Amino acid sequence: MKKKDQLNYFRHEWAKLKTDLKTFDKKGKQEALHHFRVQVKRLRAFLVLADSGENGHNLEKQLKPVRKIFKAAGVIRNAYITHELSKEYQQEPTAFMRGQYRLMKESTAQFQSASTKHLARIRNTRRRLKKAIPQFSNVHLSMYYRQQLEKIALCLQSQRPEASLHDCRKQIKMLIYNYSMVKPVLNLAVNEDYLEQVQTAIGDWHDKQVAIELFSNEEEGSASVVESIKKELKQLKRKISGLIKDFYNRATTVVDLPLGQID
Repeated sequence: MKKKDQLNYFRHEWAKLKTDLKTFDKKGKQEALHHFRVQVKRLRAFLVLADSGENGHNLEKQLKPVRKIFKAAGVIRNAYITHELSKEYQQEPTAFMRGQYRLMKESTAQFQSASTKHLARIRNTRRRLKKAIPQFSNVHLSMYYRQQLEKIALCLQSQRPEASLHDCRKQIKMLIYNYSMVKPVLNLAVNEDYLEQVQTAIGDWHDKQVAIELFSNEEEGSASVVESIKKELKQLKRKISGLIKDFYNRATTVVDLPLGQID
């Protein structure tokens, strides 16, 4: 892979990160904050890939100043998501819901007041990382994807797959994040649509697990709500069980549809 293509990808993704952060600081929209956190994950996936070479540059560790901003943004997002989840299942506002809304507002104000410091951290981190990015070997990229897919397959086939599903999903998403950049040079078929299906199903399953924990506590306790969510969880478990069978072969098999079947 040409280093120019890598650097262009890095610049493009970093610019989107900065834009999303500025948008949230000005308008306070949750969608912008969500996109900012996704961009941090995408750039972390890029740096993990850069660190996977023989020399091991430890670039991912240099993202730490930005990940501190990511964690601060996570406090806001978690409060928002928990509040929205409570609204979805509870018809009447509760003290817990009001507390989450208050936490979201207070955390947002604190986050936005540090916008100048955040932008300086982002600018300085970008400058350091850009100078240190190594060139990716095409052979290494194909080996990396093959090895990661094999590891995920083993992870999903473990005796207690539920305990590791969330970690498996993180690994899948890292491969998806980098795929648009590496696709032209990979000597390996990757079924991106299938990987998206698997990670989405696991993400839905994880959301239901979080909801059960939330509504099982004494303050938010609601037996009927918990039972309803558990039924949804069972359906997702069956869906995931079917999806992850023969994971490696399905993840590395792409069937081209005849032109007549493409709408």
